[in-house]
Amino acid sequence: MKRKKFDQILQRIANENHTTVREVRWEMELAMQAGQANPDPAVQAMWNSIPRKGPRLTLEEFVAYLAKKASMS
Repeated sequence: MKRKKFDQILQRIANENHTTVREVRWEMELAMQAGQANPDPAVQAMWNSIPRKGPRLTLEEFVAYLAKKASMS
C-alpha cells in the first residue's frame, strides 16, 4: 500500500470519528501492540509470519498485510 493512500485512509477515519490522524495512528498502534503481546504460541506464530522489512512490524506493513489477506477472501 502506498504511503499516500494509507495517509488518506487515516485522514478519513479521523474525520469520521472527529479526531486527528495522530490519535487514529496511536490507537491503531496500541491495538497492534496488545495483539503482539499475546503469549499464546499460535498467536505469536501468526504475528511472526507477517512480512516486515525491519526487526519490528510497522503499522503500514500490518495494514497492507491485512488488506492483502482481505482481498484474497
